Amino acid sequence: METIGYVGGIFLAVSGIPEVIRTVKDKKCHIGWNMLILWFVGEIFIITYALDLGTIPLIMNYVFNFFVVTIMLGYKIRHYYRKKMNLTNEYHIPK
Repeated sequence: METIGYVGGIFLAVSGIPEVIRTVKDKKCHIGWNMLILWFVGEIFIITYALDLGTIPLIMNYVFNFFVVTIMLGYKIRHYYRKKMNLTNEYHIPK
């Protein structure tokens, strides 16, 4: 049964990688604020629970997912402040 837990944990952890790659490549997160914040807070609570249980497959999955959501949240915050302050990577040269 523990093997099934490891396999399931790997599949769940890997499922976030394509979105992280897209986020890093585009330098902005395409997931909404509500989803990211709920996901982030949920990961904190579930990591605490998994640590209390001491089940390695759950701990590995949730810690990895925590890093995934943290990366995406970081890009979301960065993009938000750059947009708010009109900071872009493009330089407009007047004619």
